[in-house]
Formats: sequence, C-alpha cells, structure tokens
Amino acid sequence: MKKYYEIAGIGICIDIPDDKMYEDERSLSEFSVDFCADTHEFTFKTVEKFDVPKGDLITSQPSFRVYRENNAQIRYIGSVQNSWENAYIKAEHIGKKHNIELIENQFKDKIGVHTVLNCLMMEHLVAQNSGFIFHTSFIEYNNKAILFTAPSGTGKSTQADLWHKYKNAEIINGDRCAIKVMNDKIFAEGIPFAGSSQYCKKRTLEIAAVVYLQQAKETTIKRLKGLEAFRKIWEGVSVNTWDKADMASVSDVASKLVRDVPVYLLSCTPDESAVLALLKEIENK
Repeated sequence: MKKYYEIAGIGICIDIPDDKMYEDERSLSEFSVDFCADTHEFTFKTVEKFDVPKGDLITSQPSFRVYRENNAQIRYIGSVQNSWENAYIKAEHIGKKHNIELIENQFKDKIGVHTVLNCLMMEHLVAQNSGFIFHTSFIEYNNKAILFTAPSGTGKSTQADLWHKYKNAEIINGDRCAIKVMNDKIFAEGIPFAGSSQYCKKRTLEIAAVVYLQQAKETTIKRLKGLEAFRKIWEGVSVNTWDKADMASVSDVASKLVRDVPVYLLSCTPDESAVLALLKEIENK
C-alpha cells in the first residue's frame, strides 16, 4: 500500500505492507496528496535482524550511526552510540530510493507515524532542495511569517501565544519549519514535525522577520546584521554536519536569509510589551 505526501515542496511516497500500514495522524494528514510524480520512494519491510554494516562509518551519534557504501548512505537508528547492534531501524538512502528495514519484534503491529517521520531524513532532502530545517515557533501575521527562535525553554511558544492573543496571529508550527529559497525569495514552510506542540499546519509564507529571543527584566529590541545575525540563525539550523554538500548548501541559504530578511534580538518579558516592540520594528522597517 502506498501513501503520498508533499512536504516542503518535496514529493514523498511511503510504501508499507498493508498489515503494517499506519493511519494518518494530525501531523501527516494535512500533507497528504492523492499522487505526486518524481517522488522520493520510501519502502518499508520488517526483518529478523540487520546485516553487518559495510562501508565507512561517517558519524556516530547517541541515537543513530551513519555509514557510506559507494553511493548509498545507511543509517542505523536506535541506542547506537557504541554499537550498531542496538538499532531497530536501518535506512538505506540511494538518490530517491530509500529502503527501510525494521526489526520485526519491535514492530509486530502497525508502524507508527513517528517511526515513518524518523526515517525520512528530511534535513538532508530539504538541504538538497535549497533550504534547511529550522527550530522555531512559526506564526502568520498579515500574510507573512514571523519566526521565533531561541534555545529550548526560552519562550518561543510563549511569544507565539502572545501574538495569537493580542494580534490574532495564526500559529502554523510551534517547533520548527523549513526555510526555502524560491524565485530568489526566502519562505517559511510548515512541515509535519512539531515536537510537543499542538500546531502543525501546511502553509508557505514569505518571511517578514526572524526573532532571536532571550529572557530579560524589561523589553528591548535591536536589529542584528552580518556575522552576529548569522550566528543566531545558525543556532536553530538542523543540518548533517558530517555532509559537506549539505553544510555548504545550508550555509548559503542561511547567509541569504540574513541578507534579505530582518533578524532581531528581542530581550523581553513574557507579556504584551514584547509584541508591541517587535510590531513597531516590523512596521517601520
């Protein structure tokens, strides 16, 4: 059985055996399409065990290990910091063909949506398509995007909620978006990755501002430029740091974002003053 999605302008085909096929959840249903051509095809199957990895180990992270064999990139996903043998997902990526193996005793019933999303390697696909995944609270105001970024726990969701409360802004995603270059302009796109946020909508909007947040006793705002702005943007970028091509592409897009879109440092209290300070800057830019 096959299901089709369009995510950040990328066609995705998910092919899973009927007895394992998941039911669409909120995080994916809005991105569903009847069919799309020129797709990345993800074919899932269950196996008793994985073959021993071949090729070169590219990176070892707590939750995944990446190997490269000829033109294939192979990820072993699980608690694999010290050994691939603890993996429960093996994802082999060759161009637009993606072969996913799952350990049978871990997936006896349905394959969950979050497992599927974990296999898509979207940070790589978006990087190949003139963009990057960005950790942010993404709102729509006056038909444009405002993006709030900061370390976890700083108040991205709080600022989005304040804009919804005081300016009736629509919250598109509470955790991340795709940043894309299209027709030489910078856009934010909703994607089906929302963390613990309840917001996960499919929307594409030109960006009015990117706002780096920090907590303070009183609200102040200033525009950042050049390297200072780039560093704040880069904190929120999700990229395969071991992939030189991805790094180069994402760096180019982030540099264009800094050149073309206002980036602000908003030191603020969690109240209406933060909304008014940012609104004044946006309206006067």
